[in-house]
Amino acid sequence: MGALLASEALSRGHRVTVVSGPSVEPLPRGAKVVPVESAEDMRRALLRVVGDADVLFMAAAVCDFRPARVSRSKLHRNGRLRLMLEPTPDVVGSLPKPAGHVRIGFAVESDDLLSRAKRKLKAKRLDALLAQKVTGNGAPFGKLPVKAWLLSAKGSPQALGVVSKGRVARLLLDKAEALWYRHSASNTRPRRSSGNGP
Repeated sequence: MGALLASEALSRGHRVTVVSGPSVEPLPRGAKVVPVESAEDMRRALLRVVGDADVLFMAAAVCDFRPARVSRSKLHRNGRLRLMLEPTPDVVGSLPKPAGHVRIGFAVESDDLLSRAKRKLKAKRLDALLAQKVTGNGAPFGKLPVKAWLLSAKGSPQALGVVSKGRVARLLLDKAEALWYRHSASNTRPRRSSGNGP
């Protein structure tokens, strides 16, 4: 999804920075790429670049939990181990949001999708959010079509049905541009977008 968003933004003449974890999907030429490995790496990288962006897409599927302790040596197969987890940092929720900045997030849920998505939209100070349903065939991960809804800070959720990720990228760029121009009718800064990759 991140690669498709970056490609679509570049095709519309935007400058693009992609903050991306390890991925098998190639990122488009023309985008500045900032590689990261952990949720904390991503948060720090975004703190450095978000101030220069007009639009931020948060498309990465960041793990919600990480091991509470990391062993510096190999753990040998000897008896049982208890794995303790702790929450990863809230990447988008911890970022500053300058006036006029447009922020679009993603939610992936297996149940109670729309109510959870609405709460996330508000709690993370997003302008719009793509809510995606986890299905038994592996979607929304990989290249499979997604069952999705587009939520905005104002208005009712828009059911998109089952759509390709290319179509999602075009819809989200349309939404981001409309929001940015609405918020910044007299803004003359160069257009930029920033996002985090798959």
